[in-house]
Amino acid sequence: MFRRLLAAVAVSLLLIGLSSCRSDPTVAAYVGDDEITLDQIDRYYAKATSDPVSAAEVQQDPASVKPKLVSMLVFIELLRDAAETAGVPVTAGQIAQAKAQIEPQRQQLTGELALLPIDVLAEFQAHRVLLSQWASAGNVDQQTAGQKYTEALRASERANPVTVNPRFGTFDLEKAPQMGNADIAVKPAPTAADQS
Repeated sequence: MFRRLLAAVAVSLLLIGLSSCRSDPTVAAYVGDDEITLDQIDRYYAKATSDPVSAAEVQQDPASVKPKLVSMLVFIELLRDAAETAGVPVTAGQIAQAKAQIEPQRQQLTGELALLPIDVLAEFQAHRVLLSQWASAGNVDQQTAGQKYTEALRASERANPVTVNPRFGTFDLEKAPQMGNADIAVKPAPTAADQS
């Protein structure tokens, strides 16, 4: 009798442990309580392979595309949280404005950013710009602003632990786009005032 009770308790604890280990095979990554699903990654991959802007990136190294998408989506979740925590949440209007600035120059995108659908890219850009502006507020120098930006992202990662499905490697915040990195930044389209 005692052994059956002990076995039942052991099985219950094992099931509780398995359910909390964040290993759902339909999830590509967890960011805190949020999930990035395999379906999302598959949809974005399909778009990337059929999109002329990203097709070249996919053809160069098809095996790296899904892990890159997972990393970018994890980064966007952390960026969103960092911006909200800093008190600069992005509005739908700001995302629409970023999209309008990106669309005319989308053909020039390369690397990981070219893999993202335009709506996701616009959200990334809007969050990145607002968090960068927040970090630069108060006439601080570029180095101080960069440290503030990076620390906000690190705090977001601490508050929202990242677990990536082993199929997609690992997430490294240090390899994510940094504030003001010209190689990854989508440059705003020039306005009429800029051209005069």
